Amino acid sequence: MTVSERPESEVAVIGLGKSGVAAAKLLLADGNRVYVSDSASSPGVNDAARQLSDLGAVVDLGEHDIARIARASRVVVSPGIDPGVEALEAAREAGTEIVSEIEIALGYLTDTNIIAVTGTNGKTTTTALIGHILRGLGEDAVDAGNIGAPLSDFARRDNRPDWIALEMSSFQLHDTPGLDPLVGVMTNLSPDHLDRYQTADEYYADKQLLFSNASHESIWVLNADDPRVEEMAEGVPGRKHFFSVRNDADAWLEDSTGTMNLLGSPLMSRSSLNLLGDHNVANALAAALAVSVADERFTTPEARSQMAEALSTFNALAHRLEVVGEKDGVQWINDSRRRMSARRWWP
Repeated sequence: MTVSERPESEVAVIGLGKSGVAAAKLLLADGNRVYVSDSASSPGVNDAARQLSDLGAVVDLGEHDIARIARASRVVVSPGIDPGVEALEAAREAGTEIVSEIEIALGYLTDTNIIAVTGTNGKTTTTALIGHILRGLGEDAVDAGNIGAPLSDFARRDNRPDWIALEMSSFQLHDTPGLDPLVGVMTNLSPDHLDRYQTADEYYADKQLLFSNASHESIWVLNADDPRVEEMAEGVPGRKHFFSVRNDADAWLEDSTGTMNLLGSPLMSRSSLNLLGDHNVANALAAALAVSVADERFTTPEARSQMAEALSTFNALAHRLEVVGEKDGVQWINDSRRRMSARRWWP
């Protein structure tokens, strides 16, 4: 049975986490028939199920209707769902398209400028920095994706944002074939999520999907200090811009003077950046470069001054080298995110 021959025009959403709920609400608001299921049951899941049921969705908790999912027009999967679960295996065997919540939302955001960020480390901070810089420039910009806010929440707005800083995990990239950002950013690469991927190469293959829709009009911001990133982007169509904390690049840190440079001119002093560590300097350089190459309006002297001001007012995100206080001359830093991840922070 081909997809066009399916008796059902229903969309199946698997997982009642934030992204699944957001996708279901977006689909329902657009008049789609929606089936939602989650194998778990908790107060939060139960509350979400009631909300979606009231909006017209058919909801199953504690189980998945495998046959119903297999004959759906498409299946929306939350990034935390194991791709080997029976429901997804049945969908694949039936030839049903499996997509992410982000893929659904992108179909409603065709007029929005998207700067997409991926990488092993630094992508959350870089995404937040991009959104912060854009807002500092007076733009209507939001942060979405893996950073916490589902993209579908913004797609449901009557007044959709002009700019979206979109963090993309490898799981989300795997199921988002339509991603074609105005600017794509790759922070760095090192083996990760090997509890889900059998090999590091499989993980890198999903990261490489950032470039799936590359064309000569594409714009990429890449880490010149990471040979894996440069190798992955080799041969990819589009304009490539590089950032570095070691050598001269489109955006780079001049160590001898402590000057952060952008597109051939000084941007700001390293000491004005309220972030610890060279990896955060790299994140800031990547963010500033991504915004600058996204629009010519952001390359004027006035825009550069506004960008520097925005960077100087950005504080570390929670658990990421976050300064939490000082007592008796000792500065206390919350770096629990890094400690819990137990992986190399920067190549």
